[in-house]
Amino acid sequence: MRQVEALGYSKGDVRHLLLTHLDRDHAGGISDFPNAKVHVHRREYDMAVARTAPAPKGRYITDQWKHGPDWAFYGEGGEDWFGFKGVRALGDREPDILMIPLPGHTSGHCGIAVRSGDKWLLHAGDAYFFHAQMQTPPRMPLVLGMFQRRADMDRAMRIQNQERLRTLKAKHGDQVTIFNSHDPVDYERCRCGQHGDVSLTSSP
Repeated sequence: MRQVEALGYSKGDVRHLLLTHLDRDHAGGISDFPNAKVHVHRREYDMAVARTAPAPKGRYITDQWKHGPDWAFYGEGGEDWFGFKGVRALGDREPDILMIPLPGHTSGHCGIAVRSGDKWLLHAGDAYFFHAQMQTPPRMPLVLGMFQRRADMDRAMRIQNQERLRTLKAKHGDQVTIFNSHDPVDYERCRCGQHGDVSLTSSP
């Protein structure tokens, strides 16, 4: 909320929250915007909120949505977006914002694709954790890789979707900038408007 206000907006200006998934480090801010519609994949809601599917113990913090958000749900159908199935968010007549199912980290994990002029930004959430996982061959620090495997709900599906993202970057990297939730290299590249590899003095 403070970051939104620093941009000159009030929390009441935020009408929609599009979440990649409902893990505690991704859903913790939704109560700051109690009047916003919260967009998630249906499978994510079923596991985290409705509990109609079993969730790993301690994975979700139900207090983060005890205010009773106005939920909007997405499924698997949709139109082709660079080889992925994207579902138009916010009822767009034109596909400027898409929910892209990328399960693996969680059952209902999604990416969020946003048109930026004639190009796209793809927030891949936790589909990968480290920028070099988008390289061929992929690289990953040992300890971070262990943490990633431990957090997987479906490791095979997560690996498959990472490969799809690598292919997307290789074929369409001039049109689509991919970034994840946690890597400072990805963050700095997007903040500076860079599309090539960058180096930071601090390690992820």
